[in-house]
Amino acid sequence: MLKVREAMPSRGNNPMDGVVHVDEFVLGGREETKVGRSYDVKKKKAITALRLTEDGKVKRIYAMKIDDFSAQSLQYIFVNHISRNAKITTDKWRGSSPFVKAYNIT
Repeated sequence: MLKVREAMPSRGNNPMDGVVHVDEFVLGGREETKVGRSYDVKKKKAITALRLTEDGKVKRIYAMKIDDFSAQSLQYIFVNHISRNAKITTDKWRGSSPFVKAYNIT
């Protein structure tokens, strides 16, 4: 499978359209005295975009590591992998608010 992925990398030529869910999250175990999206933690930060079928099943997914939860870090998944015609659902995190004018975000 790794050889197939290397031979067929995504070039962003087919941005996701239709219903797309975007969410940012942290990966990693529990840390003492740290809760949620703390910036000074050892946890890894990531963002995903999921395109769903009409019956709610996952059709495509993009995931990427990000440095923080700012709009600057989140913009790459929007610009490179999501069509402006997509109907996007987010958790209303303030980092995605700059994209409301350019994308159909609910």
